[in-house]
Amino acid sequence: MINKKLKEQLKKFKIIKLYLVIKIELFKKIDHTKMMFRKKFNRQYIPDIYNNINIEVSSLCNLGCKFCGYTKRDENQYPFQVMPDEDFTKNVKHALEFGYQNIGLSPVSGDIFMDKKISNKFKILENSDIKGYYFFTNFIATNENHIEDLFKYKKLKFIGISIYGHDKESHIKIAQSNNVSYLRLVNNLNYLHSLLLVKNLDFEISIDQRDRIDFQISQDNSELSLIIKKILNLNLKKIKYEFETNYNNWGGLIKENDVKELGINLNNENKFKVGACSLLFSRLIIGADSTVNACACRDANYSLRIGNTKQNSLKEIISIKNSKYKSIIDDHENGKYPDICKSCDFYTSIYSKKHNMGLGAEKLPKINYKNFFKLSQNT
Repeated sequence: MINKKLKEQLKKFKIIKLYLVIKIELFKKIDHTKMMFRKKFNRQYIPDIYNNINIEVSSLCNLGCKFCGYTKRDENQYPFQVMPDEDFTKNVKHALEFGYQNIGLSPVSGDIFMDKKISNKFKILENSDIKGYYFFTNFIATNENHIEDLFKYKKLKFIGISIYGHDKESHIKIAQSNNVSYLRLVNNLNYLHSLLLVKNLDFEISIDQRDRIDFQISQDNSELSLIIKKILNLNLKKIKYEFETNYNNWGGLIKENDVKELGINLNNENKFKVGACSLLFSRLIIGADSTVNACACRDANYSLRIGNTKQNSLKEIISIKNSKYKSIIDDHENGKYPDICKSCDFYTSIYSKKHNMGLGAEKLPKINYKNFFKLSQNT
């Protein structure tokens, strides 16, 4: 009798699961058809090109996460280094001259606190005309002084804290880390909690945890899970928690074999692509060596490089008059995607109304090609 009931429940579960899969695939097909229709009738939705640009203060990382493109970096193609303060000052000036409003400090792959003098760069931004800045970090290479200083900055808008695993064993396995790094993470989170009890929080904090698909923080009581729950239990509006279940493939750099023992899923490489990716227009990056790349998100080796601010201004580089930049856009429009883009699951079409954007950009109006070309020719 029990077996019969169990079989009936499993059957219902399979039917529901099949229904959800069909529904998801149907919505994907409808969205793809809409994008094809918009491309045919020349209707683009390019996110605000002046909202933000990334400036990579450090291309070094203290971890070697198995699902991250950092582990696949080729130093012969792109260096591991920290951007000198002098270059950072010049690049902030370049960004302001171009018209950018906000600056993201997250590298394509790396961690900003590998720059041991990161406070200098925060002060440079605080004393500039930039409206705001933000970054993601694994929160390990920082220290108590840096953490306390964060509460003093007026233009800091957002910090994303990336948590890998839920206890020492899983953290070391996923991030290829060690005991010392794990304890530093726990200690830094404890110190952050102590500050949150007594200081005003003017910037947003997102705690983004990555672990096995079946992990539930509510059921776990490791020292890492306990301090995360203590922070969340403060019920501060500016603090949120996200648990990541799907993982990017970094333009095909990361394969299933790389993560087979982690209990996680990589996103499908066969993502519908219609025309140019919106990241080419609205998510660019100035690298640690001042190389400008047309993607700030998943091009670990900077294969989409379009110039260098040591030779030219951003107005000259991020322009349709720049043949390298225009060629990348034209190739995307014609379906001739570069190798790093062919399998990229982070791609979002300019013919879609949904995009992977930077700080606050989702609230800003979109533009079409005609306006983009006009703006880029005037730079």
